[in-house]
Amino acid sequence: MAEEVKETGQGAASKNGGKKKLLIFLIIGLLIIGIAGGLVIFLTSKKGREEKKYVKKEVSEPAVLYNLDPIVVNLFDPTGKRYIQIRLALALADKKAEEEIKNKEPIIKDAIITYLSTKTPEEVIQPEAKEVIKKDLLKKINEALGEDWVLEVYITQYIVE
Repeated sequence: MAEEVKETGQGAASKNGGKKKLLIFLIIGLLIIGIAGGLVIFLTSKKGREEKKYVKKEVSEPAVLYNLDPIVVNLFDPTGKRYIQIRLALALADKKAEEEIKNKEPIIKDAIITYLSTKTPEEVIQPEAKEVIKKDLLKKINEALGEDWVLEVYITQYIVE
């Protein structure tokens, strides 16, 4: 019986030692995971900042901005009382493009008026409408000119009544 007590005492001591080892391994494992996670977050955030810097360097400013006069267009509305007033600035690559745009301004205005007159009031009021209009007008203007003279379209005034 005395032998049984000694075995039980040694068994309890070895179980406590096993729990301590397990606890130590868990703490070490969690520390390793935490350090690795922190390192990954640090490296990815640094990489993201480098990519943003690269994008900023890659985008160049247009050589010429050409401002168009405000254009007022009746929207596609059954009452005929809704309209949009829009003022645009066109980003051009060079002075040659500016001369070409000046000569073909009536063609550009016609393309803008034709496009906007097909829009309903609901379409031009939506939050994403301006971005859609800018992209579509860029495409329509360059198609009307026959060449890609316009690099970007900027909306400088946007009124819907």
